[in-house]
Amino acid sequence: MNLAQFNREIAEIRADRVRGASELARRCLAVLMEAARALPETNSAGLREDLLALAAELAGIRPSMAPVQNLLRRWREGLAIEADLELAVARQMAVERAETLIAASRRAVADCAAQAADLLGPGRTVMTHSLSSTVLEVCRLLKDRGLRMIVTESRPLEEGRHLAERLSTWNVPTLYITDAQMGVFVAQADAVLVGADSVLVDGAVVNKAGTCLLALAARERNVPFYVCCESFKRREAGEPPPELEEMASAELSVPAWPGVTVRNVYFDITPARLVSAWIDETGVRRSSAGH
Repeated sequence: MNLAQFNREIAEIRADRVRGASELARRCLAVLMEAARALPETNSAGLREDLLALAAELAGIRPSMAPVQNLLRRWREGLAIEADLELAVARQMAVERAETLIAASRRAVADCAAQAADLLGPGRTVMTHSLSSTVLEVCRLLKDRGLRMIVTESRPLEEGRHLAERLSTWNVPTLYITDAQMGVFVAQADAVLVGADSVLVDGAVVNKAGTCLLALAARERNVPFYVCCESFKRREAGEPPPELEEMASAELSVPAWPGVTVRNVYFDITPARLVSAWIDETGVRRSSAGH
């Protein structure tokens, strides 16, 4: 992998609006695997220095997504490459460390989806917002157990369409609505289930903009609001406040009207008090508020 190839990968990950945080974190690890195999270094010390620099750059490209930072940090911490290590061995160690973390991430997604499916049970109507690989896996587990879905379009790029299309192939009865109709249809749901890009220390949730509005609507209608994501998405104490990424205003297809400012903030923060339970690979942690 040369610098131009790496920069292309960086640009694609930064611009990706469809894949969730865990998928992008695994893609970052895959980039490091390729770099470990292909960087034109002649010794282990140089390889380690280059890989750590690449990992640091990758960690900063999606600041709203905790698993990108967390998995890359674990990769760096486990990169035990000594200066006198044989180069081929050092390359293999870096690759195997990334492979281990990718496998752990996938297992965690599968395990927390299983926890959520058990919590929801059969014959339920579930509402969601945005496109979460974990929520998609929950749907797969429940697709033959009477699941019904309410899916928001999730503007501006409508990633909810991808979920609705997949649900259609599984013959899951699905209601597809505009984001503006959240408050109209949330009362028809037995539960709201969303993924997360990050979970803060106090339990607040960073996710696609609109998630907080859906949580407020669910609270008003006494519908449980569940957050399902692996523990890799938890931010650690002492970390700075999350940066809420803002994307190009052109995605809203609005002309350049004089005096009009167009904003396209992609994420919002849902306070912990609006969350009924957090579901991860270790189990279900219910809110002390008891809602």
